[in-house]
Amino acid sequence: LFMWLRFALSLVICFFIAGPVFGAPQGVDAGAAAEGGAVPSPQPSPQRGEGATASGAAARELPPKFKFEINSFYKNRFKGPKSVFVDREHGEVYVVDQSRGEVFIFDTLGTPVFSFGGRPGEFAPMDIAVRGDRIYLTYENKPYIEVLNLKGEPVKTLMPSEGKFIAGRMDMDEEGNIYVVNKATDKCLVLDKNDNFSGSIGEGFKSLAGVAAGGGRVYLITPFFDGRVIHVYTVNGEHLMSFQAIEDRGGTLGLPASGKVDKDGNLWLADALKGVIIFNKEGAEISRFGGAGGAERERIDFPLDIDFDGEGMVYVVEEGAKRISVFK
Repeated sequence: LFMWLRFALSLVICFFIAGPVFGAPQGVDAGAAAEGGAVPSPQPSPQRGEGATASGAAARELPPKFKFEINSFYKNRFKGPKSVFVDREHGEVYVVDQSRGEVFIFDTLGTPVFSFGGRPGEFAPMDIAVRGDRIYLTYENKPYIEVLNLKGEPVKTLMPSEGKFIAGRMDMDEEGNIYVVNKATDKCLVLDKNDNFSGSIGEGFKSLAGVAAGGGRVYLITPFFDGRVIHVYTVNGEHLMSFQAIEDRGGTLGLPASGKVDKDGNLWLADALKGVIIFNKEGAEISRFGGAGGAERERIDFPLDIDFDGEGMVYVVEEGAKRISVFK
């Protein structure tokens, strides 16, 4: 009887010791909380004492985790991917491969759907946006935006009525307005939902490289501008602030190329030399991933562009590795 009592007591003690494992699951993937149709936002780190940050300092966030890569359209390997755009309305991912002179379309899991172009040298696409049943495409050193239908057939070209214009990178906000870099004047032009150029944002910049729009803000990215290189405006062109600089000028950036704004207003910046860096609305860095020093498959090789789908996936163009890496 004494032995049976000792055995029963041991079981009770083991139950209470093991009890915590029956709580909420630990180590949940960083993208899991973004499922259910939400554009991803970096998830809070579970590190002890994270909330006890200094006044004004941003709490660190967990970066997304690598899931899979897209590196070819059937047997046609990417040669020079430049940009990516996720059409959430149709659940499709557009990849611009400038070296192949083609635009490839995949579903959000990387299955090939359709392609058009295929004329290297003659057809040198640079960036892309999709609005409704129209595709908007810019080309290297061309003075127009080409509008195509969803089959890749040309419909018309768009040019501002006055001034020099060389179309560069683009982004589209939640309202459907397209913001396009004018490389001829280093301004950002606004293309409204009726395909009219309705205004411009920013001026006096050297080498305006990219634009990101969302949450009522427009971010202009100027890697070779003296001083701060990320400039924040309202959609009406009012300057709000500028922040960050290149590493050898007192900042932490290497070669910022483009960006995307998530549902919480955070800016995800694709930096060709530093990976992906995430800033909150106040301009404070809250996370980064893909830079040197990380796990081998978490590193990103010369990222040039980034976008999200509606299920928590993050698509990053790696020009150096000639692929799209997908994180969640």
